[in-house]
Amino acid sequence: PEKVWPLVKEFWQELGFIINIEKPEAGILETDWAENRAKIPQDPIRNVLSKVIDSLYSTAERDKFRTRLEAGKEAGTTEIYISHRGMYEVLEGGDGGKRTIWEPRPADPGLEAEMLRRLMVRFGVEEARAASLLAAKPGVEQAKLNRATDGQTSLSLFEPFDRAWRRVGLALDRVGFTVEDRDRSSGLYYVRYVDPETDTKKETPGFLSKLLFWRSDKAPASSQQQYRIKVSEVNNASQVMVLDKSGSAEKSNTGNKILGLLYEQLK
Repeated sequence: PEKVWPLVKEFWQELGFIINIEKPEAGILETDWAENRAKIPQDPIRNVLSKVIDSLYSTAERDKFRTRLEAGKEAGTTEIYISHRGMYEVLEGGDGGKRTIWEPRPADPGLEAEMLRRLMVRFGVEEARAASLLAAKPGVEQAKLNRATDGQTSLSLFEPFDRAWRRVGLALDRVGFTVEDRDRSSGLYYVRYVDPETDTKKETPGFLSKLLFWRSDKAPASSQQQYRIKVSEVNNASQVMVLDKSGSAEKSNTGNKILGLLYEQLK
């Protein structure tokens, strides 16, 4: 990872991104928000608004990418994960709105795949091979939520441990968790949840002045809680559970919410 790191950083800078977070010891490199006006929705609401208040309707999008480097299972290899987070600008209050606000939008797997393809080419993989390796596979059910009578919820993944470990790590990046440490041999991710409000509030005041849903300068208490995400191999498949800081099963609503967020990314 230490040899790959400078090449990955250079890759993002060559694309015009500003590096906002660098944590080589954790293998985390994250870009700042970058504006993207390439995608302009042409829906019925947009068509109506464009006739009367087009100048007030903003279709701007902003994207940021997190790259995570992890030592591979085989000696001398490095695994690279790219996750996307996005925001889009919408008209506040519908037809009567007079200003725009920013709202989170779902992670875009297509953007993640495109950036990963470009990075593969940057490392010397031929264009055609990079595209074929990232070709979409037929959609099938890949995960299932299980709720036990004692309140313990778990997530079943229909794939072996190695693949489940990779996908869970990527899902954690997508939904805003900070992975503070990991122990692949024990199947553990040590994480803290970074609330989207807290995450984006760190940006420049000019950009954030229009974000009405950020009300307080103080991070929610829940965002400070540490959890362990346990990935286990079970009968040629995998199971994901949420544990508290002490390693006990997390049966609270927060634990269920975390698994629900992961399920949306892994299903």
